[in-house]
Amino acid sequence: MGAVNQKQQEHLSETCRCGKVQLAAGGRPILTACCYCASCQEAGIRIEQLAFAPPVLNPDGGTDYVLYRKDRVQCVTGQEYLEELRLKPDSPTRRVVATCCNSGMFLDFTKGHWLAMYRNRFPAGAPPLEMRVMTRDRRDGVELADDLPNHDGHSGKFMLRLIAAWIAMGLRRPEIAWGRTVRKSQ
Repeated sequence: MGAVNQKQQEHLSETCRCGKVQLAAGGRPILTACCYCASCQEAGIRIEQLAFAPPVLNPDGGTDYVLYRKDRVQCVTGQEYLEELRLKPDSPTRRVVATCCNSGMFLDFTKGHWLAMYRNRFPAGAPPLEMRVMTRDRRDGVELADDLPNHDGHSGKFMLRLIAAWIAMGLRRPEIAWGRTVRKSQ
């Protein structure tokens, strides 16, 4: 299985289930990972409870992400459908949902320089997973395969890639304004 940095990914598109929202990402992703943290699991459950929402979580409770620099992602169509969902009102982490079909689109850590795009929203060509992170929070009874590195927290490789991307961006943290409308309680 080839790592993301071994194959240049020039352009990838992420779409909501109904096709009204499309995000385009250029260049190579920072990395790909499956996260098992409690927040990603809780957010996945909340998104999946929305009417007719497609799955966010894998059967084992993990969430697959493709991480991109914020300056390499654009909203091509459907920005008006994007709304944020926060687990707590003051949380710096927001998940953004396409309200046209309740598809989870991305996670935005507002204090960071990257977007974690839901890997299952890429119709084709999504790079393979490189690692599993935050596995200490996985659901009871979930046994992880040894096909990828499994990390209790965030690995050194994970952190170094984020830091290298931030340096390449000139230590900037662009703001992503799409989805600033707060999701109404259902």
